[in-house]
Amino acid sequence: MKPHKLDVRLLSIAQDDLYEVITYIGADNPAAAESIAAEIEKSLIHLTKHPKLGRIPREEELVKLGYRYLIKEDYLIFYTIERNSILVHRIIHGSRDYGAIL
Repeated sequence: MKPHKLDVRLLSIAQDDLYEVITYIGADNPAAAESIAAEIEKSLIHLTKHPKLGRIPREEELVKLGYRYLIKEDYLIFYTIERNSILVHRIIHGSRDYGAIL
């Protein structure tokens, strides 16, 4: 039996995050910006088939809220698994204090 595929939805703030990543990297290296955007997109597509692929955060509060995250290059993709979809909450650089951001 094939696993059920979930839809991926980026919250508006996650869309803003992705735009900022692409814009920031693209200012110096458009090819690198295109590459990271493609890598993030591939990761999100992979999540549709394997939603529990992401790691569980160490922070108890984030665990209680159902957060998981993927690491893609220097970026963390935070998401939750809902009934029929994966909600991407934030896409942030790994050096940032994500506990304060989420």
